[in-house]
Amino acid sequence: MIKKTGITILLIILAFSLVRLDTAKANVNRISGENRFDTAVQISLWGWNQSDTVVLANGQTFPDALAGGPLAYKMSAPILLTYKNRLPSETLQEIERLQAKHIYILGGTGAIDATIESILKKKKMKITRIGGDDRFQTAAKIASYLPSKKAIVANGRNFPDALAVAPYAAKNGVPIVLTEASTLPSSTKKITDQKVETIIVGGNGVISSGVESELPDTTRYGGINRYETVRNIIEGLPMEKKRAYVATGTNFADALSGSVLAAKENASILLVKKEAIPTPIKSLVNSYDSFSILGGNNAVSSGVGEKLTGSLEEFRFQGVHLNATEEFLRSSLGDPQRIDESRFSFNWYVYNLDPKKYIQYGVFKGIVVAVYSNSNSWVSQSGLKLGLGKTEVETKLNQIGASHNQTNDYYYDEMLIRTYYDKNDGNTLSGLLLMREDFTITNPDVNITELRNSMEKQILDQANALRARHLVAPLQADAKAQEAARAHSKDMAIRNFFSHDNPDGLSSFQRMDQAGISYSSAGENIAGGQFNAIAVHDAWVNSSGHRKNILSPLFKKLGTGVYFGGEYGVYYTQDFFTP
Repeated sequence: MIKKTGITILLIILAFSLVRLDTAKANVNRISGENRFDTAVQISLWGWNQSDTVVLANGQTFPDALAGGPLAYKMSAPILLTYKNRLPSETLQEIERLQAKHIYILGGTGAIDATIESILKKKKMKITRIGGDDRFQTAAKIASYLPSKKAIVANGRNFPDALAVAPYAAKNGVPIVLTEASTLPSSTKKITDQKVETIIVGGNGVISSGVESELPDTTRYGGINRYETVRNIIEGLPMEKKRAYVATGTNFADALSGSVLAAKENASILLVKKEAIPTPIKSLVNSYDSFSILGGNNAVSSGVGEKLTGSLEEFRFQGVHLNATEEFLRSSLGDPQRIDESRFSFNWYVYNLDPKKYIQYGVFKGIVVAVYSNSNSWVSQSGLKLGLGKTEVETKLNQIGASHNQTNDYYYDEMLIRTYYDKNDGNTLSGLLLMREDFTITNPDVNITELRNSMEKQILDQANALRARHLVAPLQADAKAQEAARAHSKDMAIRNFFSHDNPDGLSSFQRMDQAGISYSSAGENIAGGQFNAIAVHDAWVNSSGHRKNILSPLFKKLGTGVYFGGEYGVYYTQDFFTP
């Protein structure tokens, strides 16, 4: 049997400040309008103060528009969208704002009706229509405006591959021509026969090896789906990494209009799903310093925006950062296993199914305002992680610009960073608490009973997270041991003593016997004065005897009891045993 005594008293003084809610400051913006036509206008507003030239494409069908990006870039022109038979008022207003004099219309009258051409001519604008009998001829005619030794070949029956390569093609003046999956149209072949080199976008199922054999000096960028193809295009034909544009991969309009703006900034376009970043694209997002989302929430959801924001944050805990929404938290990790009371104005959302990934998020009115973990479940862009020595942790925090105000406390980007170390394990980082500075105020109206219950459960969770890091099986909660532990904490508070033996001379083992607990081995930790479960766990970890109890593979069960009152304000007891 094991018996250990000792106490570490921690007094944590928290600064008072006003509570406020705001969004994350990471560089993610959205360029969007009421619809695709208005989004194209917003993209134009973003990138052009004035332009003599505008490229006009059908905003409802993609075939004639696919090859338009390189042409628009050459003309220093935005791409605006229209209906087949009606010119949207917002599009006309943007043309007039740009003071455009020359309009290039992509496609024949089957794509954009002659009535629209007439409207523009009445505005004293020069019209150049580039259109053929089909999409392949239209792309070939556009290619004639781009005197390059290269050509990019894309499938003309779908749009993602052509749009993914459009910024590179535009920036480098390479025309995009179109093909059938298994047959190279004569209009396309006429163009490619004049080239020294061709780039194929799409796998063999998109453009066959037979078509490839008819093309000069080919390089192929393809994948098992559109998103893997996008990744391979971006990795194989790289642009700068300062910014990436993000558009839906299930509709062409936003990426088409955005391709020229992306080319102007030497930036790539990442295609995503409405509600998710596909796995191949996830591998790219950490390469960029900022993102511009093209289109509204119906095209690319706010959840995707949150994920992009998270990729730019110094600290991400299982993909979730401070200031993320509760909706994003739940969509990323599912519903929490518990919602606990805290000493602060927020609730702890606890995820404890796997001790190796134990984590708790502070949530206030739908916003994540705090996070704590003593498991290997979080990421720091600078390489901060559990197990690093204190000197290395301090160096990394200094490198990101965190200011050091108190022992183990830092302040960075309007948040408190509290570091916890294990002096019995080489003084290495053993836990991390992040909290918005405006939430470090203690809540005087906390429900003490609920707080006690929450702290008891968190103490067990944190013990199991520590055991998981040291490859020790988790402890199981035991109701009888919990009642015995609670009774001892209460007794210490009421009778004003601090010891494993109570004033009646009963030891922890005798009290377990009286509680009807049958054990082959047992142990007990006690503490008093610590602010919360995080602080008391840290105190025990830094006391060798208490730490041995927490990590002992002998013990299988645990009861934890918390009581508020007495000289120290709060008392803690852990009763360990093996049946």
